Amino acid sequence: MSADANSALGDALGGKRSKQTHHNDRGDSQGLLPQNYQSAENFAAPGQPLDAPRGRIGTTSNTNAQVAPLVAGVDWLKHRSLAPSALELWFQKVQTQLRSTFADQVTPVRLASHISVLVVATVVLILSNINVPDLNFSLRLFPNSALLGTNGGDLSSQLNTLLARSNGVFPTNESLQRAAVPFTTVHVEPTPESVALQSYTVQAGDTVLGIAEKFGLKPETVQWANPELEMNVDLIRPGDSLSILPVDGAMHIVTSGDTLGSIASDYKVTVDDIVGYKGNNLADANAPLSVAMKLVIPGGVKTFTTQQAVTYETGATPANARIGGGNFMWPTSGSINQRFWSGHTGVDIGAWTGAPVKVADGGYVAVAQGGWNGGYGNYVVVDHGNGFVTLYGHLNSIYVKPGESVYAGEQIGAVGNTGNSTGPHLHFEIRYQGVPRDPLAYLP
Repeated sequence: MSADANSALGDALGGKRSKQTHHNDRGDSQGLLPQNYQSAENFAAPGQPLDAPRGRIGTTSNTNAQVAPLVAGVDWLKHRSLAPSALELWFQKVQTQLRSTFADQVTPVRLASHISVLVVATVVLILSNINVPDLNFSLRLFPNSALLGTNGGDLSSQLNTLLARSNGVFPTNESLQRAAVPFTTVHVEPTPESVALQSYTVQAGDTVLGIAEKFGLKPETVQWANPELEMNVDLIRPGDSLSILPVDGAMHIVTSGDTLGSIASDYKVTVDDIVGYKGNNLADANAPLSVAMKLVIPGGVKTFTTQQAVTYETGATPANARIGGGNFMWPTSGSINQRFWSGHTGVDIGAWTGAPVKVADGGYVAVAQGGWNGGYGNYVVVDHGNGFVTLYGHLNSIYVKPGESVYAGEQIGAVGNTGNSTGPHLHFEIRYQGVPRDPLAYLP
């Protein structure tokens, strides 16, 4: 290609025009081709070598300035018009991302699951804000045909009847019906009062208090119905048979010379109380009494018999005897089988054989002795030096000896089943100035 042609082509592609070209008849806009150009026939046809052109671009004439052929200008305009804008680039990027996303088979499923969760959450939120009408109504508001599935009467009459009933108006030709109340008080006919004596066989682990609670009675009632227990309520063993009264009170066995008046006076009740009890089978206050006849005295009380207590001699108080602080702790862990009451001077704590028994407060050992010991079995007595004394009965083993000082919480023995006992437990007593006290009033 000649130097003149190369120069003219470079000026056309670079957008360089002569001053005369900018002020042609088509205006001054940049990028438009001037009118002064030669026909494309003057240039090499496609496939013709550029060094043998059919025409040349002039370089000397201002009015007849030669420019690049029209074909090159069109290509340049197409290049400018096809250049993508920023918005088109963004859309292309989004489309590419969507194609790559949905090309994965897992992603659509995951997206669908997320959308379904959002839909369900939206429905729940909408329903939670809807006030559901109160649909409580009685079944008697429905016609019988609606409940039974019959075709009695047309639909309009049934609707009229339903609306009338809902407004408190009832047809005169239908009887009133009681509506079912969901919470009704069931009337239970009282069972006939039992007046017969019952017999109970002592089981392992039983106590007089526990037996009384089984029958809804006071423990004194069980004690007074069984003369062998009046001296010591702990004198029960598995297999023993006890008489159980049907009501709280006492039982009296008639002896020679007894009258209804004397019996009523002894138990602090009236004659009418004794005669009025059906189980006694007494016609009136003048009814004869026979020896060995058993009478139930409802509400009767007996004079308490002095309970058998274990006495001991401590001798001289050791010089180094520990003095208790007056605050007691539980001697062992377990369940309360029997509490303190008039016939029981301590508490029974049920536990397994061999469970540790610890002294409830500091002091010195006054008694540590094995054997029957009036039913206590192996037992320990600790004098706390401040008027309080504690007793630990039915021990399996004893770990201390008389005169030994002990501190609160020190183990002095093990739970056992010795003496008069129906099962392994610890009989624990607290005495103050020789008088039994309720241990539960002192224990934490």
